[in-house]
Amino acid sequence: MELSKHKPHRNVKYLNWLRKQPCVVSGEKAQCAHHVRLGTNGGASLKPSDYFCIPLLNEYHTTGACALHNIGEETFFKQFGLEPLELFIKYLKAYLIEKFEIYYMLEGRTPEETLADLIGLAQNKLPKMERATKKPSKKRSSPETTSFSLSENKYYQKAKEFKRERDKELRKKLKEKTDKKKVPFPKAPAKTLKGDEFYEKAKEKRKLQEKEYRKKNKEKMAAYRKELKAKFQSKKDS
Repeated sequence: MELSKHKPHRNVKYLNWLRKQPCVVSGEKAQCAHHVRLGTNGGASLKPSDYFCIPLLNEYHTTGACALHNIGEETFFKQFGLEPLELFIKYLKAYLIEKFEIYYMLEGRTPEETLADLIGLAQNKLPKMERATKKPSKKRSSPETTSFSLSENKYYQKAKEFKRERDKELRKKLKEKTDKKKVPFPKAPAKTLKGDEFYEKAKEKRKLQEKEYRKKNKEKMAAYRKELKAKFQSKKDS
């Protein structure tokens, strides 16, 4: 049975168990179960069956440089030498043994047939309420029911016209208020301190202070270099 022909099975217990298994790449305890879309029954808006999952660390799922969602499923499986179908069978067998002591021993079956058998066994262990799939109900219109359209009602049309006129008047008033707010106020002339007596004196004083600071700093650096040179010379002579 082709994987695309399977139903979109849902089994929360199996997914929870799968997340506790070793990551298929690193062998460490997994953090998530990835639904494989490549070659399965997944689509653009349809999640694949829960039995078509593999356990992964977040690093290999979404966050790492070689994460499956970053490089794509096909590249991911080739890079790490993984066979999804073999992994689906491996984990389903281990799940059935661990949880229900069911040992699948049939021989002469293709991998696709083996997987279908294992899925059937896992589904049979689900409660009937979880196993059933809901189908969207189609509402049938009664022949006695007649459709009623408001657009044909004259009172509706009058109310609609009245609302249109009222909205037009409100927009006009709002525009007038907005235009009044847009009138710019005259800007005050920018003040400048250049030419002010106290400002010029303070500026000159600051220049002298900075000059004095640079002079002292230069003298300190010269003294420090001289001291270092003397220490180096004394070590060299000894």
